Amino acid sequence: MLPHLFANAAFLLEKRRSSGRYIGFWTLVLLGWALVLSIPAAQADDSGQPSIDARAYILMNAQTGAIIAAKNAYQPYAIASITKLMTLYLLFKDINAGGLRLNQEFVPCQAALQTGGSSMFMHPGLRFSVAQMILGMTVPSGNDAAVEAAHLVAGSVPAFVREMNQTARKIGMLSTTFYDPDGLPHPNNTASPYDIALLARRIMTDFPQYMHFFNHENFTYAGITSPNPNLLVGRVPFITGMKSGYTNAAGHCLVATGTQNGVQLIAVILGVPSFTDENRGFWKASWQSLKLLDWGFARTLWLPATPRLEKISAP
Repeated sequence: MLPHLFANAAFLLEKRRSSGRYIGFWTLVLLGWALVLSIPAAQADDSGQPSIDARAYILMNAQTGAIIAAKNAYQPYAIASITKLMTLYLLFKDINAGGLRLNQEFVPCQAALQTGGSSMFMHPGLRFSVAQMILGMTVPSGNDAAVEAAHLVAGSVPAFVREMNQTARKIGMLSTTFYDPDGLPHPNNTASPYDIALLARRIMTDFPQYMHFFNHENFTYAGITSPNPNLLVGRVPFITGMKSGYTNAAGHCLVATGTQNGVQLIAVILGVPSFTDENRGFWKASWQSLKLLDWGFARTLWLPATPRLEKISAP
């Protein structure tokens, strides 16, 4: 594990050095913690699972559906803006069916403008493209973008939510209930880590052409640049996405995807203990996801197979 993390850090530093880009302070902090704490990251608990500080998690092989590690993976929990993965799935489906085009432009509807919480900063009369709306969900996790997507795809939020729940059942998300397209707090908006991993896998397999939307460090719209709370994106070479979420009830949540030597893994972490400083919480969620993915790649690529951990496969 230690050589694995050093190799990733060395690769990134060399890449930044050769490109002439400045290596930011927080990038070095993240990599520094990854190196200093790499020995605990390699440890497992008595059950053989990695030691991850979160309410629940799952690590899945995206190609086979094999479960590599899990904790409370089949219990439903609050998922905050992880909800938007289903909103994006249905939006991608509509684009593929010809209902919308990435370069198509709109002005925001009143419902989107009135949505609170995290935002891509839609303004009355200010045009946006469908591609910008997607980035508005994947990077700053804009609730306004999610509500706008619901109206464009289904005509209203209630109709879209019905489609969300119907689609969840069709793809095997049996422990999931969606109440809204954005993930704003509601007791009925819950899913299990396993269900979220299923959804992430479907996005990766059904719509690989849209995966690049999940791999942006920041997004600029209306003159405002928003950073990606998934702090692994752009900082760790093998990370390919995917989506963050946070509410008081859910804690810090992160779905992170990565690829090494042709192997694709999905890490879903729910309920990382929250902090008064929300940004600090996202650093911890990102670090826990990095630990889980690195543990999984080491086990998948280097260590002998462990049937006890991988005997359950997704449909």
